[in-house]
Amino acid sequence: MSNVLVCGVVKNTGNILINNIKLAYQLKDKCNKFKMIIYENNSTDNTKEILKSVSVDNNIKVIMENISEEDIKKNSKIWAYTKVTGSNHSCRIEQICNARNKVIEEINKEEYNDYNIVVWIDLDSKGFDVNEIEKSIIHVEKNEKIVLTANSPSYYDYYALRSKHSIFNLLGPEIIGERFWQIMMKNPINFNDNTSPMEIYSGFNGIGVYHKNVFKNYKYNCIVDDNVKKMYKNMLTAAPDLPKIFEKDISNDCKKHPGGVYDADIEGYWKNNSGYDKPVVCEHVCLHACLVNDGYKIYINPNMLYHH
Repeated sequence: MSNVLVCGVVKNTGNILINNIKLAYQLKDKCNKFKMIIYENNSTDNTKEILKSVSVDNNIKVIMENISEEDIKKNSKIWAYTKVTGSNHSCRIEQICNARNKVIEEINKEEYNDYNIVVWIDLDSKGFDVNEIEKSIIHVEKNEKIVLTANSPSYYDYYALRSKHSIFNLLGPEIIGERFWQIMMKNPINFNDNTSPMEIYSGFNGIGVYHKNVFKNYKYNCIVDDNVKKMYKNMLTAAPDLPKIFEKDISNDCKKHPGGVYDADIEGYWKNNSGYDKPVVCEHVCLHACLVNDGYKIYINPNMLYHH
C-alpha cells in the first residue's frame, strides 16, 4: 500500500490523545511506509508530557511550541470584534490554520519526498474506523485529484461542510452571517443511508485523505480570498432555486457584526461573523475552494466513521 503521513494538530487534548495516537498507529501495518506528524502549541494540561512520551518512537514526529500572546496578536490577521462582543482575543480558526500550515511546512521537507498520501485526523475523537481510512487511501492513490472526508453516526462538522445535497448546508456564515448557526441546528443532515461516496464542495468531519501533491501547491487559509469567491460564485450559479430568505441574507450586511465587504459578483456581502472583525472562513473550506477550482473532487465517504 501507499507511503502514508498521518497528520494532526492538538492543544489541551488530555488523556484522550494517547488512545487516538494508538488507534491511528494501526495504519502502520497497512502501509509500505508510515509516519505520524503531530503539532502542538500552548497546551496547559498534560498534552505536552504525552507527546514527549510518544516522540521516542521514530515513526512519530512531534513539533511543540509555546507562542507568546504578544506574538500571536502581532501576527494575527483576525481578532475578536471587541467593540461589539466585548471580547479581546485571537481567532481560534486562524490559530488552527497556522498550526496546520506548520505541519505542511514539515511534510514538504526533502525527507518526506517518498510519501504520497496525507491523512489528517483530529486526535481528540472518541474513535474512528481505521479499515475505512485504508480503503479511502487506496481510492486517493488511484486518483490523486480526489479527496475523501469522514462521516459520523450524527454528522457534526457543519462549519466545514458545503454540501451539494441540501440547500440548507450550502452556504456558510461568511456569506449568510449568524443565521448560519440557526439553520445548521434546524436542518440536520444524514449521510448514513448512502453507501457510495457523495460529492460535496467541502467537508472534513474529523478525517481527510489527500494526495500529498495537494500540499505542495496549497496551504490552509481562513479569510475570504479569490478562491473562496470563485467557488461561491459557481455554487450560487449552480443553485438557481436558492430560497428567497437566503437572498435577503446574502444581499445585506450582518446587523450583529456590521462592516462586511460588498461583492458585486455575488450581489452580496462577505460578512464579519462568529464574533470576529473580518469575514472568517473554516480552514477546510478555504483549502477545498482551491482544490475544487482546480478540478479536484471532494467527497464524503459515508462508511469512514469518526466518532466526535
